[in-house]
Amino acid sequence: MSSHRVTDRAAPPQRIGPRPIIVYFTLAFVLTWMWWIPAALIERGTLPLDLPWLALMIPGGLGPLLAALICASTACGGTGIRPFLRRAFHWRATPRLYLLATAGMAAMVLGTLPIQLLAGATWDSAGALAGLAALAPMFAFTFLLGGGIDEEFGWHGYALPALQSLLPPWSANLLLGILWSLWHLPLWWNPAVAQHNLNYPLYLLSTTGFALVLGWLYNISHGNVMLIVTAHTFANLAYGLQAAAIDPVYQWIDVTVMSASGLLALTLTRGNLGYNTPKHK
Repeated sequence: MSSHRVTDRAAPPQRIGPRPIIVYFTLAFVLTWMWWIPAALIERGTLPLDLPWLALMIPGGLGPLLAALICASTACGGTGIRPFLRRAFHWRATPRLYLLATAGMAAMVLGTLPIQLLAGATWDSAGALAGLAALAPMFAFTFLLGGGIDEEFGWHGYALPALQSLLPPWSANLLLGILWSLWHLPLWWNPAVAQHNLNYPLYLLSTTGFALVLGWLYNISHGNVMLIVTAHTFANLAYGLQAAAIDPVYQWIDVTVMSASGLLALTLTRGNLGYNTPKHK
């Protein structure tokens, strides 16, 4: 039994039934795909519009956040947008947890570089330096719009606490990982983005493993969403730096490490992922 004290931040302020969470994921997919599918069609030349695909990708990425705000609103039966944002913007966590969310995430990705090189990748010094030089602006963009607040206020700010109130932690986080992977699916139809060249089944395994790691970090931090935003940001930055420094990137190596990390989190916590069942009043 974990000794962590459960706070209201670790779970939604009231038990959320299955219907609101179904509505949430439906909204998240619709609010993203309505932008990302046209972006893919434009880039493929199927949709004859003179519009930069990136202009559609950014608003599409806000789908999880917008869906969470809609579902959290009192008009939709939630407890209100202000209480939701107050919980989501909570920063306080121990230095150990922020070390895991920053250096730990970066090490999990960049630690594969020696294996990638042994497998046949070529080191690009100029690319690595360019990647390092771009870290500051990329951090700001990623934190806000590249998988940070835009996604995690939805996935871990709204969806995960709702799922964990309905399902065992292991199944709630696995389901989140699968749905999170499916949400990204239109990127595989867009030849302008990096995901277009990745193997989707391997990506699904990797994202599900990542969801388990983030779920464990979320639970042991008593539901600190900003910590998860930070972890997701550092992981994405590390993947970007990895892609800049070596060519090619062997996806199977990254997938093996991330999947093994998620499996390790499941095994060491016996499927509980650090979750304490909240006491609903």
